[in-house]
Amino acid sequence: MSDLVRFVMINQRNLKLNFSLETYTNTILTKLKNNLEGVKGFQFYSTGMKTRKCSIIIDVHEYYISFTHILSNGNSQLKVDISGTYLPLLDQNLHDLKIALKNEMIDHWEQCLWLEDRQSEAFSENLYRSIHSVENTLRRLINTILFYRLGGDWWEKYMPTNLKSTYSRRNDPYKKRARSFQDVHTNLMSIDTVDLVKILTFKTYKMKENNLFNYLQTENEYPIKNSSQRFKYIMSDLLNGQKIELHGPELTTILKNEMEIEIDFWRDFFEPWFSCNSREFQGKWESFSDDRNHVAHNKLIDFKLYLKYKKSMEHLLELIEEAEKKFNNHLSLDMDKYIEELESMAVITDYETQYDFSKKISEESGVQILVKEEIMDLFKGKIIEAFDNIREDIYSRSDIEVTITKPTLDNTEIAFEIVHNYFNNKLHVDVEAYIDSSEAGGSHVKITLYYNNEVEECFYITFTNGAARFDEEQGCYLPFLQEELNISGLDKLETEIHYILDAHMPEIENDEIADFPCEDCGRHTVNISEFNGLHIDIGTCLYCNHTNHLKKCIHCGDVINSAEANKACDSCIIHYTMV
Repeated sequence: MSDLVRFVMINQRNLKLNFSLETYTNTILTKLKNNLEGVKGFQFYSTGMKTRKCSIIIDVHEYYISFTHILSNGNSQLKVDISGTYLPLLDQNLHDLKIALKNEMIDHWEQCLWLEDRQSEAFSENLYRSIHSVENTLRRLINTILFYRLGGDWWEKYMPTNLKSTYSRRNDPYKKRARSFQDVHTNLMSIDTVDLVKILTFKTYKMKENNLFNYLQTENEYPIKNSSQRFKYIMSDLLNGQKIELHGPELTTILKNEMEIEIDFWRDFFEPWFSCNSREFQGKWESFSDDRNHVAHNKLIDFKLYLKYKKSMEHLLELIEEAEKKFNNHLSLDMDKYIEELESMAVITDYETQYDFSKKISEESGVQILVKEEIMDLFKGKIIEAFDNIREDIYSRSDIEVTITKPTLDNTEIAFEIVHNYFNNKLHVDVEAYIDSSEAGGSHVKITLYYNNEVEECFYITFTNGAARFDEEQGCYLPFLQEELNISGLDKLETEIHYILDAHMPEIENDEIADFPCEDCGRHTVNISEFNGLHIDIGTCLYCNHTNHLKKCIHCGDVINSAEANKACDSCIIHYTMV
């Protein structure tokens, strides 16, 4: 027997202090027996003040329902658990029971909170396999046709910049993890569902035979005279230094009018094989994308919606497979040169499926089993977050320069640096990673703090990969070792950096520095304040420690912020001006 469905009814309407769980559940089950088709009978086999359990037989299946009433602080809850034999995907009776039970109770309570539904989960898992099948079949068809018509470099040669740049960071992630497949094409493996249809309807353009540029090279007058004059004016303006942003929209319009379609991907490559037109296929694919998002985001799915999604996905798959079959028949006499490419695509698709399966095991067991790139990304995120916190803490200081460089973690590298603008002092941080992505493998990043290029201290952050084992009795993967991330070293690093800043790189205000340069090093780093807590004599250069002989006011004798003699200080200038 397995737990199948759990939901909670919250805050009973018209709550009465003498609420009887026995009376309420008897009433609900009696209504179910009378209204739900196939119910043979029910029997309560465990009764209590707060919990009642009953069995109910629908057709030949027996289910067990547990009602638990909770009353606290004036709030009322009724938890409902349904259990039985685990065959949720095919069990219409379970679906009807949970919906009917909810419907009988919903008017008596303010809210219904759905906590667990293994049938809905089974619907999602089944639909997700259909989703993968539809997506991968279309990916395969696109790649096969375009490789045949445009060559193996069709992605790099024809696809728009926005698509290629969007997926540059994702470029063949499965291939990178499976090094045996680094030399095969996997252009479409990481592309999103909504972008696949953009490839089907993509168009390339060429200049019209009679175009603006032909007329500019002759003495003939261009039919659209204003376009010719405006183009000449815009180009002259740009060549004389004007930024293109000012003329971008108008220039784009002029050039667009000089272009015509060269290749229509749907018309030229895909339409001959599909039994529907472009508009119809785009509509079906948009509906599929919406359905996919519903499934992927773990939203509840009832029997009716499952059948609707299943039917539409099967129809779309048939449409694509029909086109693929027609195209393959067309290639029957010329298939040899594509076999190697197609087999490689199939292998990569299988690897993608295996990768998704391993992730599913991770989700099922509740532990994280990360690959190398994921562990490195986890470390990078925590390191950058710590550096950002430090920068935010000292954001208001204008006397230092902070540089953060996102580490690759491939080699030892400088990832963080603070340089004082006045003192000849700096600190920087090196990071060096060791990654073990195996189950239960331990990875760490060594973080070394330097002050004036001398090692101050080393800190470590660590990650231990999770591990799972398959339990034969329960029929699922269970956690063997929970993943663990320890970033306490970053807290210690932040504390040490703040200590160095306070002790050796204190904040210097602009009005504490002379307007004239040091006589020795030439830098504007001469101290003219005796109240900054530095215990440094007035006139001393903060950078090279040279003692500069400062000039004094001709009236009061105070040090003045000037390298020139025979001048008055600001206070005396104001005083004698007012006298």
